[in-house]
Amino acid sequence: MSLSKHKIAIICLLFSNGCNDPAQVTDVTGSQSNSVEYPCLSSEDDCINSIEIDGGNIQFYSSFHIDSSVSEIKGAIVTIHGHSRNADDYFNKMISIVNGQGLKDEIIVISPKFITLYEQSTDSDWYWNTTSWKWGLQSYTSSMGHNVSTFEVMDSLLSRLSNKNRFPQLTDILVTGHSSGAAFVHMYSSTKQNNINNNLNLHFSVVNNQYFLHPDSTRLLPNGSLSVIENCNVYNNWPYGFDVLSPYMEMVGKENSKNNFISNKVDYFIAELDTETGDITSGCQFEFLGNNRYEKNMNYMEYMNMVYPDNQHGFTIIPGLGHTTNTYSSSVFKNYLDSIF
Repeated sequence: MSLSKHKIAIICLLFSNGCNDPAQVTDVTGSQSNSVEYPCLSSEDDCINSIEIDGGNIQFYSSFHIDSSVSEIKGAIVTIHGHSRNADDYFNKMISIVNGQGLKDEIIVISPKFITLYEQSTDSDWYWNTTSWKWGLQSYTSSMGHNVSTFEVMDSLLSRLSNKNRFPQLTDILVTGHSSGAAFVHMYSSTKQNNINNNLNLHFSVVNNQYFLHPDSTRLLPNGSLSVIENCNVYNNWPYGFDVLSPYMEMVGKENSKNNFISNKVDYFIAELDTETGDITSGCQFEFLGNNRYEKNMNYMEYMNMVYPDNQHGFTIIPGLGHTTNTYSSSVFKNYLDSIF
């Protein structure tokens, strides 16, 4: 039975992210007809959504409504913004790539916004400072005395994506971040076991990162040896190591986190020309791996292979590029997406 124009209008209001006239399709059971939600393909459209977590709100861009039943969705990409917290740009970049790969109807793209106090839309929006969000730390406390970790926000998004009533065909989720967003993904990969979340396959890609988590207290020195670091009391604290954990990581547990991190498959992409030093963070806990992101990635790979030779972390160099989100547009990264989806 076809939908009336009145009902179509109601559906467009309910799916308030770039809805065109829905078409009729047969649902996955074959027993009835459902409407199709068309993807929202630009942050300039109404692609913004929000979810409530523990009494507060988190906003995110999404190409489909996260609480709707979209039978064609087979995969998801959650892309994490960098230090500027420009989630809209990251959403648009990934939409462009997915669209170019012919996957816009099969992959839901999500880009969460980890905002500061000055970026709040309402008093109930969770917010962090300019760096705490990338480490999975707690938000500022609400008037009700609650706070949430950015890792908890990611868990909530993954939980919705793993709901088979909403996304019955979805099997694979890529969590990816560039620059500061890469740090977030790198640390978050230690919270899950065997690249699995509620029977969904998780893929972690860390793009042009400068911050690295170490599973033990040794560090790779410039002479190629491994040693603990003297005169740097914080070097092995979270998020650089597994001492003095955050509240969220305490719940996961130190040994669980270490085992997850070492055994999980994590893919690192580093641009060949990402050698600028102007925006590299200083401090004794950061400086031992090198002067720029390229050096740090290469040295971290050497560290992981020396200390944990059975690790599942893979490193890929993107030729001809510097520190830019155009890394995502490279043929190397597109081939990586094709291998997942």
